Amino acid sequence: MISVKEYKANPCRSLSIPYWKAKNMSLPSDIKIVHNNEFNINLLDNYCDKRFFRLKHSLKNIPDYDTSDITIDVITPDRINELSDCINKCYKHTEIRVSPDYIRSLTETEVYCPELWIGAFSGQCLIGSILCDFDRETGEGIIEWLQVLPKYRGRGTASALICRALKSMRIFADFATVSGECDNVTNPESVYRKCNFNGNDVWHILTKKAL
Repeated sequence: MISVKEYKANPCRSLSIPYWKAKNMSLPSDIKIVHNNEFNINLLDNYCDKRFFRLKHSLKNIPDYDTSDITIDVITPDRINELSDCINKCYKHTEIRVSPDYIRSLTETEVYCPELWIGAFSGQCLIGSILCDFDRETGEGIIEWLQVLPKYRGRGTASALICRALKSMRIFADFATVSGECDNVTNPESVYRKCNFNGNDVWHILTKKAL
């Protein structure tokens, strides 16, 4: 395992996941994780490949977004059921499903930071959210979940959530990171770059093919 100093020097190139996860993770024998610089096309003979971008934000030059038609505010613990329901509606055409108990378990991790769980509200209705962690050991703010209900997409809501989270992070964090699927049809990478995330690191998650 690399040191905190080594990780902070180039987090998105050093590891495919945040430091706090990597130090506690044991990789299954049927999975390889390879940076794009070391990727060889011949690996696809034996492995299925999913590509993930990993980007960094310096917590400087955070854009402002108009939120006049929605309210951006911290999600309080009493709204966990509503948050779970909103996430599931955002991912209803995928295999992603989260229960209130799962969401509640995220509040029990060492990196839970309540001021970085932020919602977008239309009236009293939760229409989107961003859930971020903070690793005190590395000073890293980490975007883990970002979602907006389909009917509210294309209005800058996701960008507004990201930038609100970054502005909250910069009070105590040194930098922020995010990762996501390169080949996702919703192109999540583009919204992060609009908010001034940068970098070119791509990681391949390789799962051994069944014989």
